[in-house]
Amino acid sequence: MNRATTAIGRWFQAALVTVDPRVAVEQALECEGRRLSVAGRSFDVRGSIVVVAVGKAALPMALAAAGVCRDVVATGLLITKEGHLVGRPPGGWRAYEASHPIPDERGVAATQRALDLLAELDEDDLVLALISGGGSALLEAPVPPVTLAQMRRTTDLLLKAGAPIQDLNAVRTPLSLVKGGGLRRAAPKTPFVTLALSDVLGNDPKVIASGPTIPVQPNPERAFELIRRYGLDDSVPEPVLSVLRFRQGEPSPRVTAEDDAIVIVGDNDVALQGMRTAIQGDGLTADLVWREQGGEARDLGRAWVNVCRDASPKTDVVLGGGEATVTVRGSGTGGRNTEFALAAALELERTAESGWAIASLATDGQDGPTGVAGAVVDGQTLERARRTGLNPELALADNDSLSVFQAAGGLVAPGPTGTNVNDLYVGVRLAALDRIRWVVRG
Repeated sequence: MNRATTAIGRWFQAALVTVDPRVAVEQALECEGRRLSVAGRSFDVRGSIVVVAVGKAALPMALAAAGVCRDVVATGLLITKEGHLVGRPPGGWRAYEASHPIPDERGVAATQRALDLLAELDEDDLVLALISGGGSALLEAPVPPVTLAQMRRTTDLLLKAGAPIQDLNAVRTPLSLVKGGGLRRAAPKTPFVTLALSDVLGNDPKVIASGPTIPVQPNPERAFELIRRYGLDDSVPEPVLSVLRFRQGEPSPRVTAEDDAIVIVGDNDVALQGMRTAIQGDGLTADLVWREQGGEARDLGRAWVNVCRDASPKTDVVLGGGEATVTVRGSGTGGRNTEFALAAALELERTAESGWAIASLATDGQDGPTGVAGAVVDGQTLERARRTGLNPELALADNDSLSVFQAAGGLVAPGPTGTNVNDLYVGVRLAALDRIRWVVRG
């Protein structure tokens, strides 16, 4: 399996290059004198440009903006996930780390500093908002009387219930002063330009980081519906439910945002195309068969094996993109990608399929609490795990997928990648690896 892991790792790195946040911002943004241009729109800035960058890719996006608009950026503030502030922020900027996926006091404090910064601006200034995945947890200001502890509890309950990001953000938005355009309302007279690196299937800007710069009508009714759907009526803290009741029928926010610009600078499909190009460059054929795929990780892992087995004999590699969820039933350690991979390994074993290697990888390099991006499996993975005394079926039932790959091998651990555009699924026909000369030489 070493050759498969090496090949998939090479293609994964090629995909990450295509969604490099720094490059994406540099390509989207142009500053000439006091004119900022983006996606065919131009903004003449009489005052100053203030940059607010939030998310796992906040630092590289901030460095790009500071470089492109160095003469007119007055100041900037960035909030990123703990461990992602690798390197120095632009000179004079304030930079903060906070917890993800559960918000913490550091994020709340940093959010307040961002709100204070924006409150000083007027119509002559411009806000450049750089938004990436993870922003929903990193940028937080709960609606009183909801406390941070109660917001944390609600978030944790939804995550363990297997709620996808769209549902999670639909509940959190009416509970927050900054989501759903709340950050935008902090500077109501100031034009905003938002560049977003999307970690949301479908690229809805209202969902990416809970749309802090996109004014929307609060929808507490939808939040109530989701809480009931996940069976959390009796578990969610009462102040959360009280705020949702109070906000029902609340009028739309009065913010003029018609002149704002919103641009998606990178997404999962760009990464998939980058991976496909790298595979073709190695002389192999690649079919892109899944886009925007969601669902339970274990179900998707099993389904992916069948996708590979049904592939045309002329296809060397099958590719897919999406983001799975995990309904937590056990007490083990694992993420959506390692659980996908373990379920796929079990299906490979059940069907006696030995001709494919399969991988599920998080583009941010962080698959939940595992510290890895995901794993690569083949028809012998579980045999190696069982020789160490592990029971893969019991591990899956206990959501303990990480332990299987720590024993059997196959983990992919690039560390924080600095980008975040959902997950990539790969199936490679093992016989095709013989045609990759760089692997054979290695």
